[in-house]
Amino acid sequence: MSAEASAGRVAVALLAGLAIACGVPTPTGTTGIDDEPAARDRVDVHVHLVGGAVDELLAALDRNAIAAAVVIASPHLDPALGLAPGPDARMHGWREANDALLAATAAHRARLFPFVAVEPAEVDIPALERWFQGGARGVKLYFGHQKLHARPLDDPAHASLFEWLEQRSVPVLVHVNTVRYRDELARVLRAHPRLELVCAHLCGSRTDLDRLAGLLREFPRLRVDTSHGAGLPGVDGFTAIEEDRDRLRALIEIQPERFLYGSDLVTAPGDLDAVRAWDLQLAANLGLLERERFEFWRHAARIGALTPGVYHGLALPEPAVSRVLAGNARAWLGAYRSP
Repeated sequence: MSAEASAGRVAVALLAGLAIACGVPTPTGTTGIDDEPAARDRVDVHVHLVGGAVDELLAALDRNAIAAAVVIASPHLDPALGLAPGPDARMHGWREANDALLAATAAHRARLFPFVAVEPAEVDIPALERWFQGGARGVKLYFGHQKLHARPLDDPAHASLFEWLEQRSVPVLVHVNTVRYRDELARVLRAHPRLELVCAHLCGSRTDLDRLAGLLREFPRLRVDTSHGAGLPGVDGFTAIEEDRDRLRALIEIQPERFLYGSDLVTAPGDLDAVRAWDLQLAANLGLLERERFEFWRHAARIGALTPGVYHGLALPEPAVSRVLAGNARAWLGAYRSP
């Protein structure tokens, strides 16, 4: 099992414990804090569908009143496959993972929107076109992840892929560590200004809103998702945002069309405790946007320890919150033009 997959299992176990301690979210998608059902459309643009856990994911979406989700091929996160990045920082098995994702979601395309994962220097356009003919709705690029960064993002070997994505207005979700690779991302965006690109985790800037504001200012078409994952990454992101939440709230209210709700959920099959952890993560990411307060782990007084806690959310007003929760996602997903 890869170190990343092992860490994911530990995070699931920790989240399960918190879900039990704090209470499982109600079917309205709340955590019991400032509890009031909100009848609004919700689309999660960042879910890793691992191990074919389709029924379990649909049930979790129902419990949290989420209408639909972008589900991403994620072979490197699947502990059953043992697919870890190799020494050359490539994903292994990504073609097979794409085929499996399309097969697993075939009966649920009204709610589950499959995004294929590709190695940008290796994918060929006819294969991409076949996946889209088979129901793919977008592309996920992991190449801005430190562990999967085989070459610069703007490497000439990636040009044909970016040209095809741009010409077809294909929705693209990209993971970029903008501490390390901001300049590479900037060169891609300048060379391909019409890309329908959403950059995950506030474009790698959850702990640096100056960097996020600079990216949004420099690239007017760039959009970001608001996702926070399990375990320490989620805790660190929620903590940083809480300390500067007025500024993030202002950024979103000024340009709500630039932000999309996501959870970064990894839906590997598991036991009841794991499913409770999914609910907690989904509800926390919704709570960040919708509520004055929401529950998740917090750093404890003892270094390295976590404890159940409450965060102050953004409590976005209408109409901004509805755009972030679903309107922007549905517009983005509808942009693709088939040949």
